[in-house]
Formats: sequence, structure tokens, C-alpha cells
Amino acid sequence: MRTRKEIVGENIKGKREKKTLTQKDFARLLNISNVTLSTYESGRTMPKPAIIERMCEILGCRKEELLGLNYDGSVKDRQKRMLDEIFDNLSEDSRHLLLVRAKELERYDKDIYSYKRKIS
Repeated sequence: MRTRKEIVGENIKGKREKKTLTQKDFARLLNISNVTLSTYESGRTMPKPAIIERMCEILGCRKEELLGLNYDGSVKDRQKRMLDEIFDNLSEDSRHLLLVRAKELERYDKDIYSYKRKIS
């Protein structure tokens, strides 16, 4: 399964190529190095929100498209969009802590469910 970074990287590269921009030209427009752009496109690192917004301006696309997010406009999807935006604005350390905590809570929920099934 592809990671979110890989999906975003593929989207950046695909949209850049569709605009017939070289990595060098696109990096120059973004005021970043070729190497940094390469790490984004290969899925090794994720661009910061300000860079993503600038990419969208240059590439003429929505942030959701670049991030590979599909929304249908429902309340659930608007909430998901809001959470995605909050997550994207967190530091790498905060993202990591949040994901670790979510996994802990998921395990806790499974343990509680399993325990309730045993006693019923």
C-alpha cells in the first residue's frame, strides 16, 4: 500500500509534468532546491503547507487534488477536510505523537471490546 507521502509525490510530479515544467524550473518557482523537490516527488518527505499552497497556485489545482483527497461535500467530508488541514499544519513531531496516540486508543478500544465479549 502506498503511503500518503508517495501519493502526494506522484500527484506533484504528474501535475508538474502536465504543465511541462522541469524539476529545475518548478523548484525555482517554489524557491526551493531541486533536491528538495525531488524528495517531495519521490515520497520521501512531505512539503510544508505553505509550499503545497504555492504549488497549487503554480499548477492551477486545488490542495485536495494535490494531496489525493476526495471529498463529496457531505458534512462528514467537510469534517474530514478540516481534520486533514489541521493535521497538515502540525509539525512532524506533533503528527507523530498524534498517530502514536491514535494507535494506542485503537488498541484500547479493541481490548475493551474483547473484554466485553468475554464477560457477556
